[in-house]
Amino acid sequence: MKFSLKAAALSALVASTVLAAPIEKRDANSDRIAACFVGLIFTGSWPGSCKAAISVDLGLIRSIAINQMTMDFTTANPWAPTMSSNSVVATMLSIPGITLPIDSVRQHVIVIDNNVQLGAFDTPWSAANVKGATMTTAFTTSALNVFPDAKAAFSNFVSSLSTKASHPVTLKGAVDAKLNLGIFGHLTIPGIGFKAVVPFKGLDNLKNTKFVYAVEMNPSIDGNIYLASIVTINNPSALTLSLGDVSFDASNNGERIGSSSIKKLTLVPGDNKVLSFTTLEARTLPAAQKFVDNLSSLSQTMSLAGFAGSSTNPALNGGLKDVRTGIVVPGNFEGSTMSQAPYKNWSLKVSAAKVATVTATFQSPYYGYPYEFVKVQPEFYEPNARASGMSSGSNYLLIWSFSNNIAFKVSGTGTVTVSFEVGITKQLSELERTKFEDVVKYAKANGKILVDIDMSPILKIDGDGVERIVDWTSANNKLGPISIAVGDDFANVLL
Repeated sequence: MKFSLKAAALSALVASTVLAAPIEKRDANSDRIAACFVGLIFTGSWPGSCKAAISVDLGLIRSIAINQMTMDFTTANPWAPTMSSNSVVATMLSIPGITLPIDSVRQHVIVIDNNVQLGAFDTPWSAANVKGATMTTAFTTSALNVFPDAKAAFSNFVSSLSTKASHPVTLKGAVDAKLNLGIFGHLTIPGIGFKAVVPFKGLDNLKNTKFVYAVEMNPSIDGNIYLASIVTINNPSALTLSLGDVSFDASNNGERIGSSSIKKLTLVPGDNKVLSFTTLEARTLPAAQKFVDNLSSLSQTMSLAGFAGSSTNPALNGGLKDVRTGIVVPGNFEGSTMSQAPYKNWSLKVSAAKVATVTATFQSPYYGYPYEFVKVQPEFYEPNARASGMSSGSNYLLIWSFSNNIAFKVSGTGTVTVSFEVGITKQLSELERTKFEDVVKYAKANGKILVDIDMSPILKIDGDGVERIVDWTSANNKLGPISIAVGDDFANVLL
């Protein structure tokens, strides 16, 4: 028999590597796995015995953490929501002195909850990085196919994620790994088994939901009151969830007052500003009318509860029906604030013929939601700009009236600058002239005038097609007197 110096050296290396592993790792299969990978790195060889060694549930991969996950429940097949993650961390069997040269992986995973196999997903190949015994990777959009006999269990799983602060899930399956072996080239090692309990933070009943801004409160001819508002929903989990349209029953002090809904709801980790639509059924529910009557003076809690029709998605609905949360609506909407003023950078030009043109820049005050400006609606009242804060004698002087000649669209984060004619007084009374002289004097000294804007335009918000009457009055929204840039031509108001 020939003595192989290379074989002897490799055997010694394997033995020293295995013996150097921590005591808790020193089961027979762990030793075998360590020997297999040391042999692979130094010889490029992967015998059949190694395939069996790595296929066990607790082998190379000892634990898994998912630091971020996105789930989309708006897919055409409700029982095949999609998933992706930008941060999956696997703790592997420690092999002292060895870093496994894994550069990409794909996963074949079965999701288990309460000992029930819910479904499975397969990920495409994704880059991987290994440092010591820690491997980090990610995976792009992959469908979680719920097993036909596990639909009820999956709904219970969704319920647990929706209502609990945390919930453990078992992931079982196999990983295929590509290793860069240098002179031996790339080698794919399939079937690296794993089974790990992975803790997930849940939505905790969305209990940190807060009122932010009342967009519209509209009494309707059907007897109901329609309230559109911006609310903050805190998502305490690491899950990004696309849920589609969702609805909740609304109550106050245990009595039903109507319903509340959110369209195209997506929750990212942390605070989410969303547009909520509430129908207060004042015509048929006495508690709803009482709630409405108290809105002007009392802070009230609106309790929200999921129900059998919270979502049209049956996979999601089974879980949402268990959600219980609430929101405090402040009396007279005190503290209700826009994200930013709806307008800025105003200027006014007045020709010698007393034709007045205003230019202003408009933006969304609704926390990133786009809108379409439909009209000013002067047929119901006189939207206007009146003098404010320039002199005691000129306060409340009508500077201009708006007309129905403004229409535009603006994105949630963009701006649009619009010019439009406004109506000014052609023939001044003696008192009006005296007041305008004060305003013109202020304008010459400061290059601007100060006004209060009074307008409640009709908007369509977030493309839903519903015309909403909103309050853009500068005083009501605590925007202060609005600065209007003017030039020497402003003196033409005195002609």
